[in-house]
Parts: sequence; C-alpha cells; structure tokens
Amino acid sequence: MNGTRVEIRTPDPLLAPWEAGRAARVRAIAAASEEVWLEVAFAPGQEPRHQAVALDGRTVADWRRSGGYLTIRLLEPELAERATVAALAAAGADPRRSGRCIALAADGAALQEAAGPGARLREILPGEWWLEGAEGETAWPGMDPELRSPEDQVGARLAEAGLAVAAAESCTAGALAERLTAIPGSSGYVDRGWVTYTNDAKAELLGVSEADLAEHGAVSQPVAEAMVRGALAGSAADLALAVTGVAGPGGGTVDKPVGTVWIGAGHRDGEPLAHRFAFSGGRSEVRWRSVNAALGMACELVS
Repeated sequence: MNGTRVEIRTPDPLLAPWEAGRAARVRAIAAASEEVWLEVAFAPGQEPRHQAVALDGRTVADWRRSGGYLTIRLLEPELAERATVAALAAAGADPRRSGRCIALAADGAALQEAAGPGARLREILPGEWWLEGAEGETAWPGMDPELRSPEDQVGARLAEAGLAVAAAESCTAGALAERLTAIPGSSGYVDRGWVTYTNDAKAELLGVSEADLAEHGAVSQPVAEAMVRGALAGSAADLALAVTGVAGPGGGTVDKPVGTVWIGAGHRDGEPLAHRFAFSGGRSEVRWRSVNAALGMACELVS
C-alpha cells in the first residue's frame, strides 16, 4: 500500500475518530502525499471486508478490516475528519449510535453538569467531549448529527446567519485563522485576523491599553476582552475571537502556569466575554486546545 501510514493504537476506535482524521491530515500535508492510510485497533475476529466511502457524491475513502485492525485509506486529506467518521460508521462503529454521543463543548465541566451526576466524559479532542451513556444523539448541547469538525460547524452557522468573524491571536499565532479558513467558502464569513505576539503589537494594532498590560499582564481577562474590542473596531466583522495565553514550555508563573489561556469572544453590539482555561499537554497541544475552545465559544455565539 502506497502513501503515508498513520497508526492510531486504541482499544476502541470510537474514542478517537477526530484524532485519527486530524493526524492523517497533518501528516499528509507534511509528506505532500496524495494518499493516507490509517490503522485503528478494532475488535478481533471480524471477517475482512473492503468498502468505498462517499461524501457528497465523492469517494473520499475506503476501508478494510483484517487481523484485528480497521484500515482506512483517505483519498482526500482535506476531508480527513468527515471521511474517518464515515468510514468508522460504514465499518459498523458508528460514533452516533445509541449509547454513545459526541458533544462539542469548550468547557468540560459545563457539559458534565448538563449531563448530570454519574455521567462519564472522555475527551477525544480538546473542546470535543465524548459522553458515555447518552440516551440520544441530539440530547446534549453542541451535538452535531453529522459529526462535523468545530470549524465546519462555526462556518455553517456564520454562513446561515450572514455574519462575519475576525480573530485576534497571540499564543496561537494564526492557528485559529487557519482553522477557520480551512473550510471551502470561508471567504464568505471570515473577515480578517491579527497575530499580536508582543505587548507592543497588542497595543499598536488592537488598542490594548498599556495600563491593562502593565497591571494584569498579556495573559488576562482585561487583555483578552480588549483584543476582542480591538478586532471589532478594526474590521467589518460582526463578531470577534481573541486568544492569549502561555503555551510553554517556558514562560509560566505560579499564578499563570503553562497552559493558562484566556479566550475572548463578543458581538459588535454587546460586551465581550472572556474565559480562563487551564490546558494540559505540551506547546502544540495547548495551542490546539486553545483553538478548539475558541471555536467552541464561537459556536455558542452563533447558536
């Protein structure tokens, strides 16, 4: 088999469909490969089968199951996430089946409270939570029956509402804008973005006050909210997102350890809100989690 092989070793493929898809897409881009193969651990004893997977009338993947592994070939890496989930469903491992549910939530604690005591959450991707024991597909906030990626959900909601978004970023350094514009047609709802990595850039380009930067620091609620205001003031967007944090591995303090991220969001006709997150993992994981949380907040703004 030609192409890039990505092995996702997990006892249950249902736990990592988005991780598998995204890993494949990243590696496909890095390797400039037209084909990507996934191997996901699967229940042993299944007879080998081979089947094509179509989305929107296009064959985007095929799969076979043999020797305890489900092997998925992704033919169009830009659709890796949807193709992976569709292939899992075709192979008899539908993440939407009764008893299991994926819900999008930027705040796991909020989802846990909504689910009630005794419900078990498992984070399959930062900002995308697996809820075990759910009784239905659409019973929980943020559930997308089509299992689209967060940026796809945000884009669909923005397009339907006729709204545009802007992004002001620090620690994510443009990663949020990249995810927003990864969706075809995003020029219809993404207005612009800023990467304001230094305090001077935040002050000069977004109008963040030097007093707030000096008193609270760049990683703070006042600065995140000011970044949202600055993005709205400097754009034609209807809503704006802002990210500022400590991605690591250095730069953390006792009060603001590595993984501390403030994410702001707001409409043009309202006051911005900012939430503090404490993400675990290395630098790339903190940045990835930050983008997902920002997309989760955007979903809530345009719900």
